[in-house]
Amino acid sequence: MSALPTRPPRPLPFLITGAGSLFAVGHLLAIGLLALAAESGPWLMSNGVPSTSLGPEFATRVSANYTVPYYFQRLRMTHNYHFESNKPIALGIYFEVKLKDETGTVVRTLKFPDDKANFWVRHRQNILALGLGNDQQLPRRGTEVIPAKGEKMPTAQIWDKSDIENWRLKEVEEHLLPRDQPFERPSEEAKKLTQAYMRFLCREHKAASAELIRHHRQAIPPMVLLMGPPPAEAFSEAKSHFGDYRREE
Repeated sequence: MSALPTRPPRPLPFLITGAGSLFAVGHLLAIGLLALAAESGPWLMSNGVPSTSLGPEFATRVSANYTVPYYFQRLRMTHNYHFESNKPIALGIYFEVKLKDETGTVVRTLKFPDDKANFWVRHRQNILALGLGNDQQLPRRGTEVIPAKGEKMPTAQIWDKSDIENWRLKEVEEHLLPRDQPFERPSEEAKKLTQAYMRFLCREHKAASAELIRHHRQAIPPMVLLMGPPPAEAFSEAKSHFGDYRREE
């Protein structure tokens, strides 16, 4: 049996340990300045209009002129650690999924975020719900569209708000939409999220189909403290029906 070596390993030279420690401190300091330089808010201003606020000038200058272009961009670490879930919520939102059998009868209704779930699961469900609320304006058309021979007129999917409390997706030909009216539509990300989650729930609960309904209401901004009570319609809740999803056999 060979004896264990009794000589301790040689320590690293002071120059290497000092340089490594200095690099680690500088790296953490640069990350701290990047997070400090990010915009914060929105904050309620004296005129009653919320506005974002820039970070300290020294942090903004160092990050914008030195650390970001010459260091973080090369490392692909340009995120400032300010996430959407950390911002004040402008839209109160939750959604429910109605699971149906082969005859179309609702057998179960699930609400998200689930009030009975633990904090971490409810937090993830809340982020998912917020992802369904980023509706987008339909771009305005410049000129009339003439389809090619044998092709159909281009269509657009918009929210039909004829019932102000129950929005439904409607696909219409673009040339039939009035140009002087704004139209909203769900984002592509929201449509992908709804399809993916309904597919998961149908598979998880052995349902034949599912319907997702988004409940949303604009949050009351803090400016009402200076402008008086909000109108009654500010407290009304709208339901957006994303349609049905049928499980693939």
